[in-house]
Amino acid sequence: MNPKRLLNNLRKDQQEYYIFLAKECFSGFRNAEYNLNVYSYLSCYAWLFHSSEFFWKSLTILSNNYFDPKHDASEADMAKISSDLLSDDERIKAYNILSAFPKIKRDLVRYGYYEKGTNVTTSPQAAFNLDQENTEVDLRKVSWLINKLREIHYYQIFDPPIKIGILSGYVQARKEKPCSYYPHSNYRKSVQWMLDLKDVKNDNGFNLFQVSLTPISNLSNGAFSIIINPFGEAYPELSSAEGVGLKTILSYIQDGGIFVNSGGQPFVYSWDVNTGGHNLVTNFIPISSYVESNYDGAMPVLSRNESLAIPQEALVLKIYFDIETEWDHPEKEIVGPIEVEIEFDEILGNDKPKTRAKVYRPIRQLSDNVRPLVHCHESLWGGRVYPVAAIKFGRGFLIYTGMNLDEEREYKILLDIVKRLSLVGYEVLVV
Repeated sequence: MNPKRLLNNLRKDQQEYYIFLAKECFSGFRNAEYNLNVYSYLSCYAWLFHSSEFFWKSLTILSNNYFDPKHDASEADMAKISSDLLSDDERIKAYNILSAFPKIKRDLVRYGYYEKGTNVTTSPQAAFNLDQENTEVDLRKVSWLINKLREIHYYQIFDPPIKIGILSGYVQARKEKPCSYYPHSNYRKSVQWMLDLKDVKNDNGFNLFQVSLTPISNLSNGAFSIIINPFGEAYPELSSAEGVGLKTILSYIQDGGIFVNSGGQPFVYSWDVNTGGHNLVTNFIPISSYVESNYDGAMPVLSRNESLAIPQEALVLKIYFDIETEWDHPEKEIVGPIEVEIEFDEILGNDKPKTRAKVYRPIRQLSDNVRPLVHCHESLWGGRVYPVAAIKFGRGFLIYTGMNLDEEREYKILLDIVKRLSLVGYEVLVV
């Protein structure tokens, strides 16, 4: 069953409370996954308890009901969740997962005691045999709850007007030097993006989006269904390397957000809001280099010649998303943006329009985590490549735009893609 849209029926304070609870559910599960990967099983369980508790509480609020101040859900609590959100079978399955964690286990792992008033000193790891295998099994069980909430959540947050945030160029404070670097995305600046999106209508003639400029720090509150980075291959950062800006963006996506990168390959450059300059974001140190000795008069001058191209493995897109793209191939006469015919994929609607566009750094191949939005058959690359795709990361998606947005045509293509995703595409993304 498809869940009903109930969020806009609630009071504003209830809407905000639901958004908070759902965000905590997703972020708690993200922390559980992280702790499992670093073999911290007790911390993983603590976050699983946190996440599963916020699952039933968020759906209770969304159902216009209230819960008692407690941690465990009873059958009566589950009955408060609307049948418009969970079927009877889904409600039973959710309760079975929630009740599989005994209170004694949660209390010991999370709060450090078996029961109040007792003097038990056994560690949780010894008491419950918490190893990697058992922890992975329980994490997979809770993942069903998370995916179910994510499906319900997408139906709520894509009920118009859909809240879209446009990165303003700041990380947090107005005293910063905002990003003014737009590599391969020069046609529209942040404010112009906002004004253009405000004019987009749905099929009934009403505004499809509620748009505002936002610093990166606001991504953490879960208020935006979609974030657009208008800076192309750059993004605002507090330093010259990977820092809080990138970490906040990655967390936003992992917790269910949709992050649209406007043009070129995302996260290639950071804009340091402290110094007002851009830098290449890479952990790469060239090894194919040599020192030349030249002479200025009688004095030798040393200079370094670095001839090795940056490998894909050193770029943020490969490190975090495991995605490789097509860069320049001078031997194939592929240098810079290449104009080719592109075609929309079915996820964007059944009409599947074709048009021409300047493609730049398209994705090479698909995987389980990559869903194509636009493809082209240009033989220059030796087969089909994917200029625009939705890359799954945690519970959300990075919308990769391998086009050059320095001109109006490609900009309007991306605007059309954002509209189509908001009207129909999100239903496919949650499957």
